[in-house]
Amino acid sequence: MGLKKKREKLLTLGADLMVIQECSRSDIQQLGQTPRWSSSWFGKNKHKGLGVLAKVPWVIREARPLKPRWAGKLIIDGPASLELFPVWACTSKRPAKRYIEQVHFLLDAMEQTPLPPFAIVAGDFNSNSFWDSDFGTQSHSAAVDRFRKLGMASAYHAFSGDPQGAERHPTFWFRKNKRTVYHIDYAFLSRPLLSKLRNVAVGHWDDWLSFSDHAPVLVDLDL
Repeated sequence: MGLKKKREKLLTLGADLMVIQECSRSDIQQLGQTPRWSSSWFGKNKHKGLGVLAKVPWVIREARPLKPRWAGKLIIDGPASLELFPVWACTSKRPAKRYIEQVHFLLDAMEQTPLPPFAIVAGDFNSNSFWDSDFGTQSHSAAVDRFRKLGMASAYHAFSGDPQGAERHPTFWFRKNKRTVYHIDYAFLSRPLLSKLRNVAVGHWDDWLSFSDHAPVLVDLDL
């Protein structure tokens, strides 16, 4: 929340593409109207939705919402053509889905059509294999396996070598408590993009805790 107050800090990351959760439509549109950026926003509450920003030479050519509510599909052109699926896994009542179950709902849609060579699923999954027993067949590990069958893997895990559920770098500080931490934000990349992976970095609490309870996850690709 409050992206307008945090925008300058966010821009210091120098990212070309950004997936931002819990942001207002107006804050995303305001940035998207500047010459250097194009933008897209998904949601029903104009104060709290899912935003995507692309900086020139990248440009959002197509964007459409998907089920679950806080997910989308974008075609982004630039030095390469990318298919981006931004996601913010929340709970919902229609149908009743919780966190990682929302990601499984997105995977249902993704499995209906072939993916292009360069595909990305990125955002806040609000999940970790630590909680697998709470979700049965729709667990985090089950979602990771479905991504694998689509030819996709987590950029952080591919780069760091950390196993799912034993991540050394948390992306979330529960209630901004430095001692209650989890890794719940991910970028899954298609196999051709994994071969172009150069670096993955997770923001440190020293730099980001005053701005958010989530750390930025930076994925560097050679495109």
